Amino acid sequence: MRKIIDKILENIAVLLITAMICVASWQVLSRYIFKSPSTFSEEFLRFSIIWLSMLGIAYVFGKNQHISIDFLKRKFTIKERFSLELLIIIIFTLFSAVIMIGGGVHAVAMSTKQISPSLGIPMAYVYLSLPVSGIFIILYSILNILDLKNKYNELI
Repeated sequence: MRKIIDKILENIAVLLITAMICVASWQVLSRYIFKSPSTFSEEFLRFSIIWLSMLGIAYVFGKNQHISIDFLKRKFTIKERFSLELLIIIIFTLFSAVIMIGGGVHAVAMSTKQISPSLGIPMAYVYLSLPVSGIFIILYSILNILDLKNKYNELI
């Protein structure tokens, strides 16, 4: 399951970065070569970086490579480390459920009629990055809890 989610996020990230490179190149060409600046490129790049960042947060969480303070963890016993790591996952999960999914769905609902000036798309598509990333984080949380349980069962 983890490999499937990883592959989905990796492919989306590659597509977004490729599109961003193409659009940024077009922006430079249109501005400096054709002397006619692109009207959509800046907004597209801004929205793309939002999506890329939000999905990147989920991906990094799934890989357990988010920022952590290990020196404190090393002072605990194995059971205390398990409890601390489980607590961290639970906090991430609650944050994702309440803020990212709950708040994101609310933001999407509130912005369906708000249209972006250059691209002409509903702003809800931009805010949709919050609940989508929150769902990925919750899926990863379940997998991380299972991995954590297996890891500490082997140590005990």
